[in-house]
Amino acid sequence: MSGIAGLIGENIRQLRKKRGLSQEQLALRAEINASYMGQVERGEKNPTIDVLSKIAFALQTPIEQIVNVITGQQDTLDQGGEEDYANKIAHQLNGLSLKEQEAVYKFVKQLVQFKELE
Repeated sequence: MSGIAGLIGENIRQLRKKRGLSQEQLALRAEINASYMGQVERGEKNPTIDVLSKIAFALQTPIEQIVNVITGQQDTLDQGGEEDYANKIAHQLNGLSLKEQEAVYKFVKQLVQFKELE
C-alpha cells in the first residue's frame, strides 16, 4: 500500500470495520465488485469519484471523510501550525469507535491538566 490511494483505502477499511461490514457486504451495498473493493482498500486501484461516492453512500458517511488524508508532503510543509496538528490528531481518530475516541479525549485532557500543574 502506498500513496494517496493507500491512505484512502485505509480510511475505507477503518470505516467499514467500524460499521461491522465485510468487504463483500460493502461491495454489495456500493454495487461494485468485491474483488475490486479489496484492491481499493489495499491501495492497488485508484477508484473514480463515482466509485468513491458509491462507497461513501454505502458507508453512510460524507465522501470528505473517505478522502481526508494527510500526505508526507503536507507533513513537511505544514510543520508547526496548531491547526495542522489538530487536523492530524483528528485524522488519527478517524475510524475509532465513539468509546475509543472518548478514551483518547480523556487521556489528552489529563495530559493538558498535568502540564498546567507544572
